[in-house]
Amino acid sequence: MSRTRSPLLLGAVAALAAGCGHRGDPLPPLRRTPPAPSEFRLAQRGDALEVRATAPAASVDGIAYETLTVEFLYAEGRQELEKAGERRAAPALPGRRVVETLPLPAPGATVRAAARVVAGGRRGQRTLTQALVVQPPLEAPHDLAAVLAGDGVALSWRGVRPKEAAPPALPPTSTPTGVSPPRGGPPRPATPGAGTPAGPAAPPVPPGAPAVPATKAEGEAAAGTGPAGEGPRRRGFFVYRRLGGAAYDPPLVEEPLEQRSLNDTVVPQGETACYVVRAVASTDPLVESAPSNEACVEVRDVVAPATPAGLAVLPREGALEILWSPSAEPDLTGYRVYRSAPGGAPEKVAEVGTTRASWLDETARPGVVYGYAVSALDRAGNESAPSESVEASLP
Repeated sequence: MSRTRSPLLLGAVAALAAGCGHRGDPLPPLRRTPPAPSEFRLAQRGDALEVRATAPAASVDGIAYETLTVEFLYAEGRQELEKAGERRAAPALPGRRVVETLPLPAPGATVRAAARVVAGGRRGQRTLTQALVVQPPLEAPHDLAAVLAGDGVALSWRGVRPKEAAPPALPPTSTPTGVSPPRGGPPRPATPGAGTPAGPAAPPVPPGAPAVPATKAEGEAAAGTGPAGEGPRRRGFFVYRRLGGAAYDPPLVEEPLEQRSLNDTVVPQGETACYVVRAVASTDPLVESAPSNEACVEVRDVVAPATPAGLAVLPREGALEILWSPSAEPDLTGYRVYRSAPGGAPEKVAEVGTTRASWLDETARPGVVYGYAVSALDRAGNESAPSESVEASLP
């Protein structure tokens, strides 16, 4: 007796067989834990402390954030930050910089600070702790002047170059441990649109050590000149620039200036550039004065084109023809022709465009010796010096 199987039953068995193929172990869920903020800095600026950090755009496994909070922890001396330190929470946007101002303790006090991120009820790991010795507020530079020059903006100021600040008298931190790698491969890309840092831009200082989980209370102070307390300390002046209504950029120079002048040769034309100067007693940690007076200038082309060359005057039938070599200036807009009569000052008698390198003086009177000179003009209205005068007359 033969048995026949239902086609429907056979299809179900085939489907079950196809669905039970081995495709690997399932990946664990992505972590939403926030990483430590980047670019954390503790600085003394004028008569206040400043802490700043850049919030992450995503969790350690690449889950994009919409909102989060940067929490700054700070304390004097060797107080344990978690138990005895103070806290300042600042709302942040993903990828944006957060800047907070803290009260300045008495000079000589050692301040320690760190930062971490709180997102979705989860606290991330802390940055390495940074430390500085509070200095008496430095004398701010003054009489800052900004003047347009041929190669940009010439800056000059007055002020005392401060003495070098004392480093924190605390041991360096232990060797930091990094963030554990994301599960299931490289991090997923963060949500695009991380914007420019918000608020007044604080000047950058040399990069600190990588983030470390906050597991020890004592001995977590970063030495003032680097992980091992080594390296030169810098003092002098930092120059800051902003364009239009934007915030101030980082310093225009990497190391503080010893001189009291600077030429800004990379400022874009057509912008209003504003500058301030701060005296610097240390760059790591940053200790600097309040800003000088602000000096602003509208940046424009003030460089005149080259003086035309090859000037010659030839007599023609009833006129004098003035000729010169064409200018190669890229922003040239034309030429001006000047004529002087005996005993008189040069007067403009003609203005011609760039397509011509000559002009015919049909008003010259026979027997009168005239002096001719030519200058060049550019788009910004700058005029070159006149060429050497060439004399001629009609017979």
